[in-house]
Amino acid sequence: MTVLSSHRSVAGPGRRAGWTTARIISGVIGVLLALCSLGPLGSGSVALWASTTQRHGGDINLGTWNYRSTGYAIVSSTADLYGAIGGLPAPRWLLGTVTISVTPAAGAGPVFAGIAPAGAASRYLAGIGYDTVRGMTHHHVSYAAHPGGAPAAVPAGAGIWAARAAGPGTQTLTWPDRSGSWSVAAMNADGSRPVAVAIGVAAALPSLPWIAAGLLAGGVLALAAGLALIGVPARRAASHRLQAAAP
Repeated sequence: MTVLSSHRSVAGPGRRAGWTTARIISGVIGVLLALCSLGPLGSGSVALWASTTQRHGGDINLGTWNYRSTGYAIVSSTADLYGAIGGLPAPRWLLGTVTISVTPAAGAGPVFAGIAPAGAASRYLAGIGYDTVRGMTHHHVSYAAHPGGAPAAVPAGAGIWAARAAGPGTQTLTWPDRSGSWSVAAMNADGSRPVAVAIGVAAALPSLPWIAAGLLAGGVLALAAGLALIGVPARRAASHRLQAAAP
């Protein structure tokens, strides 16, 4: 006599039912990948938005800040845009053309703006009363004051500037296309004090669309992989539960 068993096999040969250890690990890794994808997806979206909507004349505005000094000049800390920023390389292909705009405060006269090698700027400013910008905290600019007198001549007459502009209204400079330590100085065109200006920085950032595309592609791939690692074991575990529940 043949005995028919009422027990039905749920898992096929070599396959285990339910949430096995391997499936749990796969799901955890999938969740981590999905969470990690949010970073590049968010950054890529911001980069794409900036590249497509924030360009003005081909440049992207990186920010504008107001500065005031009771002295005869406002001077930046030394910088090397095309060498390194904070120890990281900043090649020209990444930044493109960098422009600095200097606008005198309302009611102020013509302004002078210049970029010079840091050493030459330091020698020129020796003995002149000016302020060096140290940084900004909560939209408040901090300065290092340097006591001194008035410049002996108008700033445009100094032969130290790699780029310079002077006159009423906004004056625009292009950052020198070479590495080195540089200083940006803003003064009244006649060399008087005090100095009150708004300084803006803009860059072409020609590689930004490619950076945005790379971030978005990486984020999509990470998200897809994460969803697959979550979905496949979840579907198999659910399938086995349904088979077990079937009569």
